[in-house]
Amino acid sequence: MKIGIIGSGNIGGTLGKHWAKVGHEVMFSSRHPEELQDMAQEVQAKVGTAEETAAFGEVILLAIPYGKVPDVAQQIGSLDNKILIDAGNPYPQRDGDIAQKVIDDESQTATGYVASLFPRAKTVKAFNSIYFKVLEEKAFQSGENRIAVQIAGDDAQAKQTVTKLIEEIGFAAQDIGDLSESSIFEPDAPLYNKNLKIGEAEKLLSEIK
Repeated sequence: MKIGIIGSGNIGGTLGKHWAKVGHEVMFSSRHPEELQDMAQEVQAKVGTAEETAAFGEVILLAIPYGKVPDVAQQIGSLDNKILIDAGNPYPQRDGDIAQKVIDDESQTATGYVASLFPRAKTVKAFNSIYFKVLEEKAFQSGENRIAVQIAGDDAQAKQTVTKLIEEIGFAAQDIGDLSESSIFEPDAPLYNKNLKIGEAEKLLSEIK
């Protein structure tokens, strides 16, 4: 697949390298694309602007600070029929009012807000609740050793594609349900940043639900 990475830091950079290693075409972007050349060359990936990356990818990973999402949405457009993986979290101390408003609004989840900015994309929440060092060091495991990556989305086919992308790099997708249920792995929630093996994560989920 063609995968565009918007925000190529700890999470985006690590995932992009993993996906390139298993044979996907990857394009990295960030506010400073010139700083991404070495990382891209390491795995034969491309580098582009946010707009070029959004146009390139069938799947777009959004791994930028939450407060920047509205600006990026204006910049790259509605991502018609593309799969958008939202890997972000709202942190008021970093992201300001926009994050606080979303946290205080019980009628929507953090990713529900992101999905509303890309109404024509198929939004899936994933990779927001895993520590980047775990993503880096515990990839390419098998069986019960795989670390769980929580996933939620409203489009079954999009979720299936993201599940495959999770499992190809040696993690285990833990399907939480629709986007409306995704708050269970947002900051301060029971499944956030637990970095558990899949069996332990499923046990915890069954205790919570």
